Amino acid sequence: MKISVIMSVYNGERFLRDAVLSVLAQNEQDLELLLVDDASSDSTSLIIKELAQEDSRIRILTNSTNLGLTKSLNIALAHAQGKYIARLDADDIALPNRFTKQLEFLNTHSDIDVLGTAYIWIDESGSVIDHPSTITDSDELHRTLPRFNPFLHSSIMMRKRVLDHVGGYDETYKKAQDYDLWLRLSSSHRFANLPEVLTQKRLTKDMISYASERSQLRHAVRARRAALKRGDYPMWYFIYIFKPLIASILPLSVVRWVRIHLFKQHQYEHPTLG
Repeated sequence: MKISVIMSVYNGERFLRDAVLSVLAQNEQDLELLLVDDASSDSTSLIIKELAQEDSRIRILTNSTNLGLTKSLNIALAHAQGKYIARLDADDIALPNRFTKQLEFLNTHSDIDVLGTAYIWIDESGSVIDHPSTITDSDELHRTLPRFNPFLHSSIMMRKRVLDHVGGYDETYKKAQDYDLWLRLSSSHRFANLPEVLTQKRLTKDMISYASERSQLRHAVRARRAALKRGDYPMWYFIYIFKPLIASILPLSVVRWVRIHLFKQHQYEHPTLG
């Protein structure tokens, strides 16, 4: 098995089918999709069962209670059999040649362990909102990481052995779990982004809620502080903790304006102000 795609969904009936079908339609067919139903109360479970009946590569994992994204991803990781782990959120789209392109790169660049891609933002109807710039140089990515998250989590492919070595995602992070993971890996592993747009990231109303913004900011700050305590970066990097703290006191209307109008700077994963 080459690739294990891990996806968690909670009440995702609106976009789930498109996300799953984008995985199953990949040019690279040697994969499994570990789909965690995080105790959904809508028609998500029915959609998953229907799709699994049509394609045996789907493996359904069902949480009896809502555990959240981080724990659900670790549950999927515990069942993954692939050499590589790929991520896709349940409302996003992987373009057909994404996994092929990522495999080709990882197979020819043994020094890279975590690989993302360029992406475009789409709205709830699938229309393109923006095409952010993407940092591709590994050294620049490492310099950038303490300041902001330069990776789209939903575009990532990783070597499974690396995740196994660090124990997967830190389950104390309800948000920014990917950012914490990159910071924990940064001292001993290399990263890259492919310049080609291979993922579509969907902007939904839930992503611009007040509670979501503040939670993302808090966890991003915590991840940076943890990296400094580990000695992964010089202590003067502490200055980068203040930006999200300032952002956390901004009115929500300003936060939303930044989300919509500053995508091109590619400073945020979802994007966030962290």
